[in-house]
Amino acid sequence: MNAATAQPSRPDYHGYDVARLWMPEPGLSVRRLVRDDGVVPIPPSLPGYRLALSLAQNHASLAIGRRVTTAGSFAPGVSVLGQPGDIFDGEMRERVDVLLFLMEPTYVVTQLEQRGLPGDRAELRDLPPRQDVGLLASGSLLAEVLSRGLTGGELYCDILIDAMVTRIMTRHATLTWGRTPYCESLTPSKLRALMDFIEGNLASPLRLADLAAAAATSQAHLARAFRNTLGISLHRYVLHRRLWRARSLLSGSNDSVRTVALKCGFADDAHLSKIYKRAFGVTPAAARSA
Repeated sequence: MNAATAQPSRPDYHGYDVARLWMPEPGLSVRRLVRDDGVVPIPPSLPGYRLALSLAQNHASLAIGRRVTTAGSFAPGVSVLGQPGDIFDGEMRERVDVLLFLMEPTYVVTQLEQRGLPGDRAELRDLPPRQDVGLLASGSLLAEVLSRGLTGGELYCDILIDAMVTRIMTRHATLTWGRTPYCESLTPSKLRALMDFIEGNLASPLRLADLAAAAATSQAHLARAFRNTLGISLHRYVLHRRLWRARSLLSGSNDSVRTVALKCGFADDAHLSKIYKRAFGVTPAAARSA
């Protein structure tokens, strides 16, 4: 399993409160920076790439080198990308709510190559600010999950982050794709290997990297290929299998609801009850009594 951390709020990033820190794989960390009021400086220089996505109406002034990118307003869905070594100058005022992607250059090279671009010739660059509705939608969903804690939602976060990284790479890469993207799919043997792996590990916090390894494909391709093959998202399929495993255990064993929840990969019995009732219309306890 890949190492991942989810940590509680603390003011450890240049005066900002880090609502959650999510490290899905080496070379990438995702932080939600939140601050209720005051004036906070923007970190001047970092060794890697950083992309800041505004999740709310922020008040900010920002210049990268001599180029002014944000003057007084940082609207929801607008992002700013800094390259390694770029000198930032500016500050954010009053309410701050930003999703920050910190990406090492080697990670960016790998992601570009997985998406069909030459990592040795392509890089990411900033663009004139404009609202990206798709990036904002994914970022808002991710922020919501991070605010609740990650237990039981690791795969969902992985898939959201993968979709956001793909969007960032597609929009900010200095080279464009020279061919029409093909419709990604999984061969029957890879799909079966993946399904077998999922069935054998429903009690574990499944991660996108482990699922990609089981299917012998890359993380960048897996979620889209799975949806194209089965017509259902990978996250929803895993949730479906966990629910039906829970239903089977509730009717065929004497395990407590809490034990069933843990055997099926849910955080606890409350988490299982909420999802189970949404899917089947009754709580696990009521289903067992019936």
